[in-house]
Formats: sequence, C-alpha cells, structure tokens
Amino acid sequence: MDIRSLDVGHYSCLFISLLCLSPILLFLFAQRKARLPPGPFAWPVVGNIFGHDWRKAHLVLTKLAESYGPLMSLRLGARLVVVASSPEAAREILKTHDRDLSGRYIPQIANIVPEVHTSVIAVATECNDNWRFLRGSTHTGLFSAKALESYSQIRLEKAMEMLDFLGSKDGEVVNIADILFATNANIIANAMVSQDIIVSWKNVGELKGSIRKVFDCLNPGIVDLYPAIGALDFWSERKAAVYKQITRAMWGDIVSRRRGGRRQDVAFSNRDFLDILIESSFNDNQIYYFLTELLGSCVSVSTVTEWAMAELIRNEEAFSKLREEIMTIDVEGTALSEKRLSSLPYLQAFIKETLRLHPPDPFLVPRCAVQTCSVMNYQVPKNSLLLVNAYAIGRDERTWEDPQIFKPERFLSTNFDVKGSHCELLPFGGGRRMCLGYPLALKLIQLLLASLVYGFDWFLPQGLDPAKLDMNKQFVGITLRREKPLSLIPKIRN
Repeated sequence: MDIRSLDVGHYSCLFISLLCLSPILLFLFAQRKARLPPGPFAWPVVGNIFGHDWRKAHLVLTKLAESYGPLMSLRLGARLVVVASSPEAAREILKTHDRDLSGRYIPQIANIVPEVHTSVIAVATECNDNWRFLRGSTHTGLFSAKALESYSQIRLEKAMEMLDFLGSKDGEVVNIADILFATNANIIANAMVSQDIIVSWKNVGELKGSIRKVFDCLNPGIVDLYPAIGALDFWSERKAAVYKQITRAMWGDIVSRRRGGRRQDVAFSNRDFLDILIESSFNDNQIYYFLTELLGSCVSVSTVTEWAMAELIRNEEAFSKLREEIMTIDVEGTALSEKRLSSLPYLQAFIKETLRLHPPDPFLVPRCAVQTCSVMNYQVPKNSLLLVNAYAIGRDERTWEDPQIFKPERFLSTNFDVKGSHCELLPFGGGRRMCLGYPLALKLIQLLLASLVYGFDWFLPQGLDPAKLDMNKQFVGITLRREKPLSLIPKIRN
C-alpha cells in the first residue's frame, strides 16, 4: 500500500493509537529496566488494586508469594509495594538494609497536622534526632526494666479488677475482647498519666471506637495512592479535623489539669510519663498525639490474648497443660506473680505459638525506602513501600513442621525468641524500627492469659462445639483481629 494514499483520518487514528499505547509501553519498559522483584501484571494507573479481596490482604499476599517468590512487587495506584514473605527476605529488609529501608510513609493528613511528624514514634517519617529522642524518652519512662518494675503493682491491681468483674459475671456470656482491652488500656494509661482512662466497663466500646477512628485517619486514602491529584484532596482535611477532635477529647482535660498544678510535691522518681513530656516542653497537641499512639498499642495486646483464649478453647489438652503449670506458682493476693510467670516454659511456648499463627500486625508497620538499594539481586527504588509478611513467614513450611496446626510444644525444643533476633518469628518486627513496647506487651499477655486460666473454667455459649469455633480474621487498620469477637462463659473455679 502506498503510504501517500492514506488520508488525514488514517494519520489521526495512528497518532491517537500511539499516544494511548505509549504510557503502557513506557510503564513496561521502566519495569524491565528497573529489574524490580517479580510480581503480578500491574495495569497502568490502577496497578493491582482490582482483582483481589484486599479485606483479606494477608491471604492474598501469601498466595501471590507462592507464585512470585519470597520478594515480590506490585502496584497500588501509583505506589510501588515490595513484599517480603520469607525469613531470608525479611532479614534483608530488617537487618542487612535496615538503614536504607527504615523510613515510613506518612499519609497526606500529616501535612495538614504537621505536629504528627514530631510527636509519634511508630510512623515517624525518618529515624532522625527527634525520633531518637522520643524513642529514648519512652524507653526510659515506660519500657525499661526499671520503669516496668515501677508500675508492676498497677498491673497486678488491674488484673485483679478484671478477675473481680468476671467473677460478677459468673455463668454469663461475656465479650472477652472488650474486657481485655479495658484492662490493658487502664494499665498503660496509669503508667502514662496515673489514672484510668476507662472508668466503667460500660464505656469500653466508646474508647475502642475512638481509637479506631484515630487510626483510620492515618490510613492511606485515594490521594496517597495518586499523589498527582493532591490539588483535589478534600478527604485529608476532614480526617485531620476528626483526628484533632478525638485526641483532644481523650487527653485535653488530663493535660490541662496537670499543667495547672504541677505535682511539685511528688518525688522525681514517682513522676509519670506525662510529667516527663511536660518538662520536655511538649505542647498540648504533641502530647495528645503521642499518648494516643502509645494507648493504641493495647489493641494489639488484647487481640493477641483473645486469640490465645480462642486457641485454648479449641485445644483441651493444651488448656490442661497450661493450667497444670500455672498452678505450681505462687499467688500474690488473688493475682499471679509476674516474676514466676516469665519462667514457665509451657506458658512462654503457648504465647510464642499464638504469635506465630496470629501476629497482631501481620505486615508489621509498613516501611519506606529512604534511598534506592539492591535486595536479593533486585532493585528497590527510593520511596517504595515495604511490607514484611509476618503472617506468611509464620506459616513457612521450610521452617515449621505442620505450620497450620497449633502446637506450642514446637517451642519447647527450639531457641526462637520474639525479640527480633530470629526472622522466622517476627510479631514485633526487627531492626531499628522494632516495636519499642514489646517488653510490656509480653508481660501483659502472660499475666492476663495466666490469670484467666487460673481463675475460671471457660465455655462457649449455647453448647457450641469448640472444634467448630469460627477463627476467621479481618483487618481493622493494620491489626488482624477476629472477624467475630470471642464470646465466652466464665465459671469460677474453687
């Protein structure tokens, strides 16, 4: 065909076709040139958003890893996401390249509420001097061995209050998740501000709802997936208003009273964490945001303990072994001795097995690449989001025999710990971004779980078969919780 015989219409069609195809060709070329980790085909603009049930992201990404390997990439909108799903891949991110991959991606809301950048630890954008100061102050004031010992009596008192309340509900159906949440919330609140934050068991749902709304505000929105439409963003302004309103309502009166009458009569050693923040010249908003972040940790602790109770109900033999071991220790009043609990091998194995199968944050807190680096012979570009799939790692058949079966005995003959040393078990993460509060979390889980086993026999309502207990999961924020809250009937033991 003589090209001169083509009319203007044909040239126009050809030009439009090339124009439409060019983004796709450039996109595919860029992917090949970058040598990204393998992954499913990503459509231009939308990436891999469609075609998957992201409400079950732990299952989706674990299944994809079976096809694309331990380090894979996908796109959510304009964001490149790299997922590590094996101990080896996790070690590369959390240890080998810890410095280069230690950033956090902060949603657009942080640009509207800039004090978020200077008053949080877990989602601080970078590991700068301010982050190190916050982390150091929090460790000293709340999570060091000395600090934990200073409010050990509070933990025992709150555990006893929980047992007393459950005793008043003898033979009735209770929502164990709410009870655990309230107990944990009051323990951490007393450590921070020397008072309960939940004054009535009836108000548990209100505080849970407030914390959920706050963390929903920090979840990425459409503008975070497509930064180019930032000029059209009106969602973040609304989120920022909700974030400020709820955090002020939670802490405003407490901080105001403390500023109005500093406790000069109290010895320095007895001052609480709020005193430390005020003396460090934190303004009110910074205190609100920081205390809320720390209080949010009680969600993960109560979630893990709820999963542990569910596994106890389903495993009668494990329940008997755990109770028999707990009955050998001393009792302080009506509460168990924390010092002895940490030395019980089966209790520790039971907690590790619960964390293996039910990590509270299955992808940890997402990281962000501070600069481009090479991981397992693949390129991870700067600003990529990184997820460590602790859920998949805990079910890796190369590491765990019968990985889907709940079997605490597996930890009686291994030296795996949950402190970031072993990348086969990462409920609290690892590296410089490891969860700062894990020492308290472990103490709370063992104390509350042991207290529940020690004080009561437990039954499912309506004579339900424990073997058929619903164990489905759902995401709430970044936490993987039970799809249906665990309802149980306590019966006081003689």
